[in-house]
Amino acid sequence: MQVINKKDYVRRKIVYETLMIILGAILLASGFLGLAMGFIVNWMFFLLGIIMFLLGGIILINRLGEVAIWRAGLRGQMLVPKLLHSLSDDYVLINNVSLNGRNCDIDHVIVSSKCLFAIESKNYNGEIFGQGDEWGYIKRGRAGGFYRGHIGNPARQIKRSVWELKQTMDDELTRFGLDPTGLWIEPIVAFTNPNTVLKITDSPVTAIMLSELQSFVERFEPKTPIGKEMATAIISILKDEK
Repeated sequence: MQVINKKDYVRRKIVYETLMIILGAILLASGFLGLAMGFIVNWMFFLLGIIMFLLGGIILINRLGEVAIWRAGLRGQMLVPKLLHSLSDDYVLINNVSLNGRNCDIDHVIVSSKCLFAIESKNYNGEIFGQGDEWGYIKRGRAGGFYRGHIGNPARQIKRSVWELKQTMDDELTRFGLDPTGLWIEPIVAFTNPNTVLKITDSPVTAIMLSELQSFVERFEPKTPIGKEMATAIISILKDEK
């Protein structure tokens, strides 16, 4: 399998959140210093110290949680290329696909002469349940108890991204002198944490464990294969996007 890596939004987000944590720590330390000086100098230093101390604490609490979430997502994304490495060179994996002028970020796109696979990877740990467009999860907490959480809607997320990708391909392939009518894009939500238990019914998109992904891609047969010429054009288009 050939692999093309593009700019990683998740890594950029982690860097941003880390910088915010540093800012929070600086504000926290400055606020503490302001409080100390307020006792010595005047009430203005004391008031400014309180404001900076509270603001720094809020930033730290919020951003530490954000970094943990984004790092977990990054670990999941990195597992997909590792698992798919034994696919033949008939498949090209493009990581971190963004589209010019569109609000669309797809973790992985596999291009083949059969079709395109748009993959949203999720690293949730716990029991994932869903029916149609309603998704959630049950996770065991550190104290041993269980709690129910909300995971948004990965099926709706990848469907929207696929729609955006199809619109871009329709425009760009036409410029290549190719007919995009038969282009099929298969949306997939792949769960990368081995401790995940899937209980998904009536999902509008394929939801599978990462261990099942390669066999699903190899066995999948669309109604109208797109051919090598169109696949080559799609790779060229996606490489030029952002």
